[in-house]
Formats: sequence, structure tokens, C-alpha cells
Amino acid sequence: MSTAPIYGEEIVLHTIHLPPHIIDPNIIPPPEGLDEDAVYGFDVDILRAAYATQGVLVRVELTPWKRIMRDVEEGLILGAVSCRRLPVRETFALFSAPLSDSANAFVTRRAFLDDEVPTLSLLNQYSVAAVNGWSQTDILKGANIPYYSASGLDQGINLVLRRNHDIFMTERDSAIFAARRMGVIDQLSFYDVSGLGLDHYAGCFSKKYPNAEQWRDLLNKGLKELNESGERDAIFERYGLPFLSH
Repeated sequence: MSTAPIYGEEIVLHTIHLPPHIIDPNIIPPPEGLDEDAVYGFDVDILRAAYATQGVLVRVELTPWKRIMRDVEEGLILGAVSCRRLPVRETFALFSAPLSDSANAFVTRRAFLDDEVPTLSLLNQYSVAAVNGWSQTDILKGANIPYYSASGLDQGINLVLRRNHDIFMTERDSAIFAARRMGVIDQLSFYDVSGLGLDHYAGCFSKKYPNAEQWRDLLNKGLKELNESGERDAIFERYGLPFLSH
């Protein structure tokens, strides 16, 4: 018979480098005051803070994503952060309330689209770039919009600042974070794409792992307390990002 979670326990969740949601400290060193060896990022910070309200410690380990999803499906690990709630994952995983939300955005030179409504159809008038393999490329392909395949965020930003591309379509908060790190935030504008909903990032827990539902419920309880105390917004503010819906 399984035992319910006990306060003071430590759990282990797995993740990948996905700044600013999750950041590998070996790739981007953390700011002063944080553990220099610990995974951080606003999703991880929110997760730890939420569990802390329930007396639970969280250790976050970096693991290749395909292995994480396989191990969650087989019940070999408790779960992962952060997960988008996709139908294929709902067959084997339980999802928490969102840790954060993410919007698709058009990144341009400063004020480039201030007089326009930022819809997908608008892209037919401009030269567009997107990061190879990211979800934005699927959106562009589905809309039959040609695009240049960028290798990453830095290249996509440089394409609109220094090359002949007008719009870089990408994940908004990742782009803001990268632009701040590159020192070019004042040269850019960010427009949430009209007509595309938010992506929600959550904790996901293996349906086959002991007490997974209870660990999910404890996280949800902690997230509710963070919302009520205002601590979630304070975490976003530390990363220089707009407050996200929750």
C-alpha cells in the first residue's frame, strides 16, 4: 500500500535547458545570491517556492527530454518540469496548474509594427525567420508562410537587427531574456501574435509512479498560495519579464 507524501521529503524532477523557464547554470551562470550549481529559471523558482510552502524540497536534474518523457511514461521517474499539456502526454501524465504561460511573438526592429495588427497573415508582406525545430516553424508551415531557419535565439535576433529580415517569430519570454543578455533590448519591439493562444508550462507527473497524484496536488496547493501572496509575480519581476497570467 502506497504512503501519502510527507512534509520534509525531497523529490526529484527532471528538466532541460529552456531559458528563461529553466536555465542550466553551466551554460548561463546564475545571478549573485543563487546556488551556482543549481538549475534555476522562473519555472524552477516558482516550482521550488510552491513546494516550499508545503514543506517539500525539490531537486531538479538535467536530462535529455526524450529520455524524460520515456521515463515518465514508464513510471521510472516522478515527473518533469516544464511540460506543455499535449494530448499524447495526457495518456501517461498528470499535469499541475500552470507554472507559467508563454506567448508567440514577432520580434522586430524598434517600433517596426506599431501601426499594424500582428496577425499571421501579416507575415506574407515581410521576410520572416524562426528557430529551426521550434513550434513556431510548425505554425508557419501550417499557414504556408515561407521563413528562414535560424539556428537559435541569438541568430534570430541578429537577423532582424543586422541582416535583411523583418520579423523573427519566436517564444516571447525567451526572446526578451536573450535580448537582455545580448544588450540589445532597447533596439527591439515584441508583439504578441494576435489569434494565437498562450502555451501553458506545468509540472507533469507519471501516472505509474507512487503517489504522483498527491505530489501534483501539493504543487497545486502551493501555487495557489504563491498567487495569493504575490510571490509568483515577484519571481517574474526578478527576471525582468512582464507578469504572466495564472
